[in-house]
Amino acid sequence: MNIRQRLLLRRIRRDDKSLTEIALIDAKIGPAATCKLVQALKDNTHVKTLWLAGNNMGDEGSEAIAEVLKCNHTIRQAILSVNGIGPAGALALASVLEQEDDDDDEKAVLEVLCVGGNNLGDKGAAFLADMLRTNASLIELWLRDNNLTSTSATALAQNLQSNVALQELWLGGNELGDEGATSLAAAIHEGCCALSVLDLSNNGITDVGARTLLEALASNHHITKVDLSGNDITDDEILRNINSLLEKNQKRRKK
Repeated sequence: MNIRQRLLLRRIRRDDKSLTEIALIDAKIGPAATCKLVQALKDNTHVKTLWLAGNNMGDEGSEAIAEVLKCNHTIRQAILSVNGIGPAGALALASVLEQEDDDDDEKAVLEVLCVGGNNLGDKGAAFLADMLRTNASLIELWLRDNNLTSTSATALAQNLQSNVALQELWLGGNELGDEGATSLAAAIHEGCCALSVLDLSNNGITDVGARTLLEALASNHHITKVDLSGNDITDDEILRNINSLLEKNQKRRKK
């Protein structure tokens, strides 16, 4: 750890009330230093946001953060993108975010979790998807660029139907395809979820998948943004109709 990072560690341990955000972006401090920093947060009552993207923390760092979140209920946002986190790290985070009635005292109250640009794959995404079934605190979940396929989309869609908190789901840069889009469209169509933002950019979606989303949006009054940029959609009319429905929903929310 360099001088700046050691000074930051001291402030965390002192529970400095002016320190509400830890910002170490692309510092590449590795798992050992990450663990040292986050372990100091166990008794901290002022830090609300962890900006720890690009630090090569791996699963070890992710597991350390999950352990701290069991006892620290002040942290609301964890930005952990581009850290080499795999399924094991995802499982650790998912376990602490599950909110069953019998052990809520050891559960995190995160509102934002960003694990984009990692190595979750479908296995890691499945753990986080299952977590959504009981979680009632998470508002934003970022899973961009994680080599996810339609399998992940199906798991997420199934659990979204019993989730009443999540408002933004970011899935850009994966491989969901038309099958994944169709699964998510089914969840949207049911209207049970609270989603208002859905990012499906750069996912190999064609007119087929876009059409199922259009049909679903016709009966959904909550979603105000769907990002379909960078896909293989050639039917401009479908996109126009989707945008028209989204604009109507935006107007409804302003009333």
